[in-house]
Amino acid sequence: MMRYRLAATVAWFILLGAAAPLPDVPVYREFGRWLVACDNTRACVARGFDEVTQAQLDLTRSAGEAAPTLSLSAADPIDLGAIRLDGKPLVFPAPAWSSKDGTVFTSDPAAVAAFVAAARDAHAITLDAPPQKDDPPRAVPLNGFTAALLLMDAVQGRPGTPTSLVAPKGTDTPASMPSLPPAPTWITPPSLSHTEVERLTRQAGRLHSVAFDPCEVHEAPKVFALDQTSALAIRPCYMAAYQGSSVVAVLGRSDGTERPLKLTLPGLPKPTTDGPDMVDPEFDPATGTLFSSSKGRGLADCGLSEAWVWSKGAFRLTSLNYQAQCGGAAPGDWPPLFRTR
Repeated sequence: MMRYRLAATVAWFILLGAAAPLPDVPVYREFGRWLVACDNTRACVARGFDEVTQAQLDLTRSAGEAAPTLSLSAADPIDLGAIRLDGKPLVFPAPAWSSKDGTVFTSDPAAVAAFVAAARDAHAITLDAPPQKDDPPRAVPLNGFTAALLLMDAVQGRPGTPTSLVAPKGTDTPASMPSLPPAPTWITPPSLSHTEVERLTRQAGRLHSVAFDPCEVHEAPKVFALDQTSALAIRPCYMAAYQGSSVVAVLGRSDGTERPLKLTLPGLPKPTTDGPDMVDPEFDPATGTLFSSSKGRGLADCGLSEAWVWSKGAFRLTSLNYQAQCGGAAPGDWPPLFRTR
């Protein structure tokens, strides 16, 4: 069934052709053990990985005329002579290919094209033989590789151009790279008075969690000034083995209003909002930035991180990184979906 869905996806993107409108961004899609993440500037990464052995293959590319970069990595060093594609040796000739700190990589267009041509119909890249007889080899499955690159081509407007990775080529010009949006402006607010801190802290202590009722953590809430009329409240609520959850809300500094935070996360599969329960939220009063980072498991090889700046009466997104499937070589290396200058 999975192979049928991938084949249908490939056929759909081929039929799109160069005249198809560009998909909206950010984009996050999965094809088997492969994912594609494209941010708000149409810079994309196609990533395949093994959940157990942490082998990982990335193909990254900015929009426009930018050349792609291909990297093969693992948690431990890689022996180039041991790498196999469906059992056959792979060659990584210098100077097109380089090797550093356990990663083999190239930005040479001809080397990338040769690799893609060899790998698009293969089943797996194996880095080495397993150390023990019953252990799995370090390998990157290639089921979904071609579909992932077709989506990257489509998001960047490359079908019908000389720059496509796997979509039909032509003489058209690829779509240009959008500019990064400017970062929101934070204006340092008047400080909270002692009376405000006491009152808002008491109010924050009554904030209600959606996921945890009652809250299990008996730790004092934190309150911060946002502007002349608003304050941020963070009430710790639940603590697990490697991360915790807090209730976050915007409180009126003088009128007693209470607005539980609900932030829209663009490009993600459902659910697409965060709050009022947030994982490990932190606020930096020097920059007006609210941070949150949620690990999918203790290894931090999947998860979500986000940053928001309070500007003009609302929290505005400045960065978003996300990886739903767990696996890969580097903890916390989740693809970007949104960036600002």
